[in-house]
Amino acid sequence: MSNLLGKIIIRGTLTAITGIRVGGATGGLKIGGVDLNVITDPEGKPYIPGSSIKGKTRALAEYYQGVRFDSKGRHLCTTDAAYADCPVCQIWGTLAGKDITIPCLTRLQVRDAFLDESSIPQEIKDNIELEWTEVKFETAINRIKGTALDGSLRQVERVPAGARFGLELIYNVFRPEDLALFKLVLESLQLLEHDYLGGMGSRGYGRVELSNLSVFFNSKSDYEAGTVEAASERRLNGHLTTPALLLKNFPELLTAMQGALP
Repeated sequence: MSNLLGKIIIRGTLTAITGIRVGGATGGLKIGGVDLNVITDPEGKPYIPGSSIKGKTRALAEYYQGVRFDSKGRHLCTTDAAYADCPVCQIWGTLAGKDITIPCLTRLQVRDAFLDESSIPQEIKDNIELEWTEVKFETAINRIKGTALDGSLRQVERVPAGARFGLELIYNVFRPEDLALFKLVLESLQLLEHDYLGGMGSRGYGRVELSNLSVFFNSKSDYEAGTVEAASERRLNGHLTTPALLLKNFPELLTAMQGALP
């Protein structure tokens, strides 16, 4: 399993269809700060941590595959037999259990997704409260009286609809059969579009769309020869630029990836 054959690289665009809130440090520490902040980079611009994308896609894949959870709501394969039969753990990784002897290497790496500043132009900035984000007021309602509960009013910061982020995922291929397993990654991305990213999704937050996807394969020989940059210019997916199109035409993509193996 640890004999690397190559890496599949997906690059594309993640667009906020509704406002997104991935939590950061509390703004209540500052005078006039909002109650629930979004996470920002050192320049103060919102971004989406790779851990948020990876964790959400794993959770969606777990429910999609119908895996079992322990009493603490965790799904962790702890034996060789369970791990070998679990596509989720093989892709997203697992903690080594006392009865696991197979190296538990994650196949999927997800980069932090940084903001495309041009997606929040000045005409949008003129209509939001902060430089890059909007502030939404929320309150809890007394269901009997139909009135706001005392002390429940809060300010929630979120990235506005229309914001775009750069997406990059890297999938390690250790065995030829890992290429077919890659289909579950695409399925989890399609499920993400029909779910939500970040918090408060049941209230309309976090709907996203994935587009402009490019799929590359860098083989082991590309790394040995130092031709990775040239290999990255060879897109395997042609006009297939969304998760749905990639899945609909997965046999075609699989054949292309198999042809790129060393």
